[in-house]
This record gives sequence, structure tokens and C-alpha cells, in this order.
Amino acid sequence: MVAGGGARELEAVLDAAVEPVVACGADERILHINAATERLLGWERAQLLGRPVSDLFPARLHHFHGLSLPRYLLSRRKVLGGRPTRVASRRRDGVELMVELTVGASGEGAQERIVLTMRRLHEVIDTLEEPVEHVPGSPDDLAHPGETVDRLYRLLVENAPLGIFHFDRAAIITACNERFAHQMGTSKRNIVGLHLFTLRDEGLMACVRESLGGRTCDYEGDYRSLTSGKVLPVRVRFAPCYGDDGEVEGGVGMVEDITDRRRVEAEREAHIAQLDLLFRSAPVGIGFVGSDLRYVRVNETLARINGKPAEAHPGRTPRELFGAHAGSAVEDMLGQVLKTGEPLVQQESSTDEDLGLHGPRRHLSGSVYPVHTPGGRVLGLGVLVEDITERKRAEEERAHLYREAQEAIRVRDDFLSIASHELKTPLTPLSLRLATLERRLERGEHVDPSVLRHARHQLTRLTGLINDLLDASRIEAGRLSLHPEATRFDVLVEHTLTSMEGQRGNHVFDFERPPEPVSVQGDAYRLEQVVFNLLENALKYSPDGGTIRVRLAVGEDVTVLSVKDPGIGIPLDQQQLLFDRYFRARNASTRSYGGLGLGLYISRDIVERHGGRIWVESEPGQGSTFYVALPTLSAARQAPARTQTDRHLH
Repeated sequence: MVAGGGARELEAVLDAAVEPVVACGADERILHINAATERLLGWERAQLLGRPVSDLFPARLHHFHGLSLPRYLLSRRKVLGGRPTRVASRRRDGVELMVELTVGASGEGAQERIVLTMRRLHEVIDTLEEPVEHVPGSPDDLAHPGETVDRLYRLLVENAPLGIFHFDRAAIITACNERFAHQMGTSKRNIVGLHLFTLRDEGLMACVRESLGGRTCDYEGDYRSLTSGKVLPVRVRFAPCYGDDGEVEGGVGMVEDITDRRRVEAEREAHIAQLDLLFRSAPVGIGFVGSDLRYVRVNETLARINGKPAEAHPGRTPRELFGAHAGSAVEDMLGQVLKTGEPLVQQESSTDEDLGLHGPRRHLSGSVYPVHTPGGRVLGLGVLVEDITERKRAEEERAHLYREAQEAIRVRDDFLSIASHELKTPLTPLSLRLATLERRLERGEHVDPSVLRHARHQLTRLTGLINDLLDASRIEAGRLSLHPEATRFDVLVEHTLTSMEGQRGNHVFDFERPPEPVSVQGDAYRLEQVVFNLLENALKYSPDGGTIRVRLAVGEDVTVLSVKDPGIGIPLDQQQLLFDRYFRARNASTRSYGGLGLGLYISRDIVERHGGRIWVESEPGQGSTFYVALPTLSAARQAPARTQTDRHLH
């Protein structure tokens, strides 16, 4: 035997052998047995090392013709021609079993090594009767040993599970069994006498030459029969046959039909190819991690998700790939599945918060499954990872749209409730006053002018509400038209204040005008509508008797109108929404303060389309100041016309 690493390599090779192998020294003491020997005879390796090899056989077979069993079989090696001999072997528990034994040797003197190979198959003919074989001339010798051997040979060959044929030194087939003839799809008559060197198959002819040269050889391929043209996938073991003089007198071929094996292999390869295609092209990340938490293989999708090349994964742990923080989180999840054997399914995580990875935030859904061998041992872990970032975004968008839709429904319902209330409010007194007028006229009584005045006031109020609805609809449709012209803005503001004298009640208007005339390029009717809305809101939300301060200031290119009231004020978080359609601040109830919530919405559109902006400054309980900034006439004529400004400037 070789020493060191060579010995270990040889032991590994022997352990991989299917057949039992025993190696001895020149003193016939056991140096090595392989795993197959342990299984066959029930011995453990440590129990046999150093013991005589004769311990593996019954005592009656320890010596024969003055030689030990291994030495006797070595002396007959040429006669046997490499064929095994059937003998009885002894298990550790004392039970005897028949094996087919082949003995070989190498080296000389103290370096000699004897190797015994055992088989339980029945592919050979020679059988040693106890004690090993009949000694010529013994009383037990049969009268016609040749006939017995021939009969046994024919029996074994005809019933062998393989096709068998024999050829002579000229490579001409001299005999075969029925199975071989059936494999070839013809009769024995057509096969016997066939010259193997005419087969035109270089692999087969090479094996024939090897066996005639005294060496065994294996062939595997698609054999085409010359007699029938049948093509058969086969595996053929060629072996030499020896005469009594020890010389090669021909050879034998044992043929196995491997059609089914080829089909199974092809199906397996196709199955593996399909799985590999699925693995590589799957839209989800797929990976396999060994029980040591090191990656074995990942597909390209998982590599992209991990941000590392696929070839960088095998052999590395998550901690080595992703760093301490993210790698530890992944390894904890993998370790949990290895420890419990329970899969983790669709565990969601984010790359920044949960894994601590840099870059854009992504949402991942991961599943980890234990992978078992047929025996139940955990081989590793299967990993499935899906990037669900887009799905999360879609879900968030849907949730946002749903909230907006719910808010729109709420606003609509609130508006319908407010609108019905606001429209009925002037209609009721208007109807009462018209009924009063009708009765007095029927009776010929004097009509009080105040009744008509009040009726007209309610009609004007109703007309204003309807106009606001129409203006809001025009704005949404982009059809609210303007007719700008040079307009005295200071005169327009003063006129609006005068027209509202009858509505101010106990409130006081304090108007501060600039010393010089103020002109703008604008639609006088629409600008008056803006000033009216601001003054009306100031009156509506201020306590009775409060002072409404109106200021008009002029800068180099802009004129600014401010309307300040001592009213209820507006919460800070509500001020950005104040100019939206139908919006009402939460501290302004519809029962206490009327209106449709359209005045500021309409005013914003009008001001912005004049190239200006409108905004508010307010604190709850401290009143509010609304500002309208418009370009002066000279600035408006120098600037290009604008139809709309940024809506976020309030």
C-alpha cells in the first residue's frame, strides 16, 4: 500500500467500489477492507486490520495442496484466466455464504500485496467444490468431469440475464445464448460464424483486440446488427478466455441492453434542463444555501435583487456578501429555518429599514424552505425572493386614490347638503314676502317698499349663489372668460365698499387708499367680484360691530389690496386648503356661517389669470388678513399675457 495522502486516496477509491475488496501483505494479514466488505461480511474495518485473511473463510478452506487459499488461487491464475471462483466465505456471525472470488497480486518479497475481490453475481462458470475443488484421481472425482462442466456452462450461459457470445482468436463468433440472439433481432444460426472485425465499428473492434491481447475492455454505444440492421444501445464487457496452457484462446462478450437506461437518462437530462431553464429564467429570485449558510447557487434574478453578480455568491455567507448588519439579518432568518425545520413564507422587509442597505428603498418578499434528502436529512435551504417594490407602490397609490375618492365623496355630500341649505335660505323669505305682496295687492292695500326691498335682496342673494355655481363650473371647464382693460383699481374698491353699505350692519369699513390713482389691466366686473367676496367673508366671520380694515398699497410694479377682519381666524393646517373648491375650515360650521365654499376658489382663479396671486395670514381667534397682489397697468403692459399662474401660490 502507499503511504500518506496516496494511501488515503487509494482507500477512498476502494471505498467507492461496489464490490467487496480486501488487501493483504505478503504475510497474508489484512491491510485494508472497503465499505462493501463491511456490509457483506458484517465486520468493522478496525476489527479486521492486522488479522489473517484466512479468518474470512471457513477452517476447511484455510489450506489446500499445502498452500493457503490465496496462494492456491494465485497459482491457478493463468488457468482461470481472470475468472472468479466460487467459494464459501464466513460472516462475522459465523454464517457461511457463497461468493465469487478473484485473487491478484503485485510487488515482490516484503512489498508484495495480495488483493481479493468478492462478488455475489453469477456471471462465471468455474466452481470449486469443497474443500476447494476436486483433486484429479480422488474418490469424489466424477467419471466424466468434462461433460459436467459443459452442462453447467450451458446452463449458466443460457439462463444468464445478459446476452453472451464467444469468439476465437480469429475474432469469429463460435457460440452465443438465446438472449444475445434476441438482442440482435436474429437467430443463432445467423450470428455464429460472424467475423467481428467486419463490423465497421472501431470501438467494438478495439475491444475485441484488447480482449485477445489478454485485457478486459468495456464498450458502450449504438450497435447496428449486420444481419438484421437493428440498432440497439448496448454496454458490452469483453474479457479474454484462456486455454489449459494459459494462453489466450479467444474471448467472451457480455451484452447489456441499455435502452431503458438511456431513456431514463434522457428523461432525467431533459428534466434537469427544464429545471435549469426555469431556475435561470424565473421572474423571482431563486437560490440554494447549504447547511453551513453558504450560497451554493443563485439565479440572475436573485443576483440583481442582491446587487451582487451571480458568480460572487457560491461559497460565501450573507454576512460576507452584504456586510455585518444586513448579512446578520439574513443569516438569522436562515438559521431559524435550519433550527426549527419550519419554512418561513412571504416575509416582507425593506432594504433600508430592515436590512440597512444603501440605495433607493426597495420592498422584498422572501420565503425560505428546508430541503431534505430522501432519508430526511436537511441538505440545505431553498430561498425565494421577490422584489415587490412596484406592487407596494401600486398598493399605496390605490390607497391614496381611495382616500381621495372618499374625500371627494365627503366633499360632494357636504356640498350638496350646504347647497340645498343655502339655496333654500333665500327662497323661504322670498316666498313669504311675495305672498304678502300678493295678498295686499288683492285687497288693494298699500304696499310697503321695504317688503319689495327685502324680496329683492333675497333674490339677489339667490342669484349670487347660482352665479357662483356657474362660475365654478366654468373654471373647471376652462371657459371662464375675462375682458381686461385699463381699470382704476382704487375706484373699483371704493365702489364695492359703497355698494355693500346696506349689508355691513353694525360693522365698520376702514378704507385707506393710496395718494395716487391706481390702475391695473383687468376685467372690472371680475375684480369687483374678488373684492366683494373678500369683504363678504370679512363681514360673515367677524363679530357684530367689528371694524374691517381695507388697505390699498402700490409698489413699483405691483399693487396690493389687503382686507383684515377681527373674526374667528383660520387654523394653520387649513390655510393651504382654503382656496380649494367647496372647502370650509373646520372651525366654520355651516349652521353658523353660510356659503357654498366657492368664493375664494373663484377669486383665486380670477386673480391668477390676471397675473397676480392671493394669500392669507391668520391665527385662530386673532382674525385674518387676505391679500391680493396685481401687477400695475404699466407692468402688465410690459409683461407677456398669462392665462394662469402656479396654483400653489396662495
